[in-house]
Amino acid sequence: MQDKGIHSLAFAVHAAFSEHRPLLLTPDIIWITLAQGFAQHINNNAETLRSRFVRHQGKQELVVKALQIPQQTQHWSEAVQNWALLIRDHVGSDLYRLIECNFSTTTPITRTASHVVMMNTFQKYFDYLMYCICGIPEITLLGTVEDWQSICARIQIMAEYDLDWWTDRLMPICREFVETASGRPSLLFWRSIYKPKAVYGGELITGWLSDLFPYIKHSVTKAPSLRNPVLEIDRCSLPNGSSSSEQTFSHETRGISANSLPLGLSQAPFRLQMAGEKGYSLELLAGFIGVRQDSQSQTLQPEIGWAVRECNNDFAQLLDEVQQQHLTQPPINWSDFRSYGEGVGKEHIEMLERFDGATLYPNSSHFWQIPQYNCHKIYEISQPKSFTCYATHLMDLEDGRCIAYFFNTDKRECCILLGQPILESNQLSDPVIIANSIPELFKRIFQAQGQYYFDDANFEVVQFKYELLL
Repeated sequence: MQDKGIHSLAFAVHAAFSEHRPLLLTPDIIWITLAQGFAQHINNNAETLRSRFVRHQGKQELVVKALQIPQQTQHWSEAVQNWALLIRDHVGSDLYRLIECNFSTTTPITRTASHVVMMNTFQKYFDYLMYCICGIPEITLLGTVEDWQSICARIQIMAEYDLDWWTDRLMPICREFVETASGRPSLLFWRSIYKPKAVYGGELITGWLSDLFPYIKHSVTKAPSLRNPVLEIDRCSLPNGSSSSEQTFSHETRGISANSLPLGLSQAPFRLQMAGEKGYSLELLAGFIGVRQDSQSQTLQPEIGWAVRECNNDFAQLLDEVQQQHLTQPPINWSDFRSYGEGVGKEHIEMLERFDGATLYPNSSHFWQIPQYNCHKIYEISQPKSFTCYATHLMDLEDGRCIAYFFNTDKRECCILLGQPILESNQLSDPVIIANSIPELFKRIFQAQGQYYFDDANFEVVQFKYELLL
């Protein structure tokens, strides 16, 4: 069983609740969920927390050597463990033990998955390279009391990293896990995992399950970078199904959609370098891959797994090149703004979350200046019949021209425009199309080694006309 758009834990709880089926949880399932939330926090605040984890600036390369490309699961698992051990050498044994699954229910798969989560947690500080010398009827809670106490202790450690706004909500939940494992389950607590009785039928998750996720997906980038709004509401003011007065509770404003949760997959890109040959961009994935159903008891269990695959995120690689070879500013802190990326496209937001401002080829006579978000503009573009459309400012050029992008919301298509800004009126004069997307623009810039490729005599100039995009 799998729903590609919903976190496996949320989907399992939803299916068990909605279809009146048993549910099975393990310490590994809960801890991988929490550890991924911890990773999201570190990735969202990498520079602020850098000194808490590493002593170096930028990224250090962690190299795992292999005699040949791993062919078996065991060999890949060993490589992942070696990367985790290299991370331990930098961040210390305490953080290594914090993130690693080592419960009584831990399997080789879930332990390896936790190591990939560890790689994801610290990927802003390290590059990874493999070098080849060549409504639920019953819930089963597995694990010992010590396992669940271990998660409580780990949560307390996570709180030290500016996460008390999340961990304060986790501790009461974890204590209930310990009580249940000790043979003292609270029926009210488990009834409130998904949707308390008072708010059945709503489309949002209103139970304590929602507290397990510190960040939810941004509606444009789909990255888990927005703080979970449920955590801003006192859990005591949320319904727990114990009072009939809760029937008037407005769940539409006090819960989160399952679609807003991160998918539960941690990703850690790395390079596979063959001696004397070209390298390959690969990535490790680990976390929740679906929901397993026991054929006899019909019990549902979120499934943890991991995999290796070729990495095809070209735009991420282009942004890596910008950060490694050009002048960049620290990433944006969205908490400084009232609106989150309003009027800004997906790739633009992805760029801002890597660096808020940059200069490409800064020491040349043909630099490309990417302004900070608080300096970006919306340009008007006059069209025939008194029609006006708008383009978002992206770059400034050395000669005074600028680059903006127009997004066709109907077709979900983008075009990159070059024009002359009229600053007094925020208009873009005589815009021409120079690329069909932000990734294509960066590719062309790098292919031309920073030269203004659109000034070449052989470049075909297309005048921007809105009707051409309809």
